This record gives sequence, structure tokens and C-alpha cells, in this order.
Amino acid sequence: MSESLQDQLLKAGLVDEQSVKKTRSKKRKQRRRGETDSEQASASQAAIQREVDRKARARTLNRRQQEERQREAAEKAARQMVIDQEVPHDGDERFQFEHNGRIRPVNVSAAQRRQLAAGELAIARTRGRYRLVPAAVVATLRRDAPFLLAWTADQAGPHEQSEAAYPDHPVPDDLIW
Repeated sequence: MSESLQDQLLKAGLVDEQSVKKTRSKKRKQRRRGETDSEQASASQAAIQREVDRKARARTLNRRQQEERQREAAEKAARQMVIDQEVPHDGDERFQFEHNGRIRPVNVSAAQRRQLAAGELAIARTRGRYRLVPAAVVATLRRDAPFLLAWTADQAGPHEQSEAAYPDHPVPDDLIW
């Protein structure tokens, strides 16, 4: 069973010794000249194409991993910036805002309440706490980690729509609930 196909065909009587020698001679000459038959050429071409495809997939995967690492680094930096830029708040007034469909309270001072209403301060959430941050940080948070922003004055809620409907009766920004 370990005989070559040529030997098997020769034993079966389907080819003669002369044609076997001619075929061997032809293949030897092709190898010497560097010629390859069409099957070898297509196989080598397919191997080259597989290698090109593999390298392209590897480049794409590396690019995605690099982008993911950059995104994670930007998010980590944004979290740290929120902690570093936090404005201490422990006032006697409650400022209530909507976050994730629920009303959340934060104790602030009267000055901080005015700054929140004016848009000079915003509220971010990190490490399980709501933190007051300056408005200068908001643009960076929106770019790098928008999920950290819990509340800003420009997303203050539906009263802005109702102001257009009732121009004679504006809703005050510092309304206490």
C-alpha cells in the first residue's frame, strides 16, 4: 500500500515503463529550471493569500486592542480627574436631580446650588459617590467618559420645554422640591 501512484498504475498495466520514465524526467527538468506545475502554483498562491489574510486580521486585531487600551486609559484618567477636581460639598440644602430615571439628592451649600443652576458646577458619579465638579471638567468627561456625568445644567430636565409653552410663568432654576 505504500507504493506510489505511478508504481500502482504500472502494476495495473494502465501505463507502460516508457511513459513513467518520461514523466519522471519531465518533472526533474521542471524542478531544475524552477518551473512548477499549475497545482503547485495555485497551492503556493493560496498559501501566500492565507498569510496575507492572517497578517491583515492580526493588524486589525492589534489596532482594536490598541484603541481599547487607549479608551480604558482615557476613562481611568477621567475618573481620576473627577476625584482630583472634586469640589467639597457638605451643605445644609438638598439639591435633587434625576439620574438613571431616579431622583437623587446631594447636600450642597446655597452658593453651590446657585453654581449648579448657573452651570458652573456639574455632578459626576464615580466610586459609588456623587461628586461636584467644575464646568471646565465637563467637556473632558463628555469626550472621554460620558457615563461618569450624572447631571449638568444643560440637561436639567423637562422644565425647559414647558418654559416655551408658558413664557409668562418661568420655572426658577433654584426650585427646591
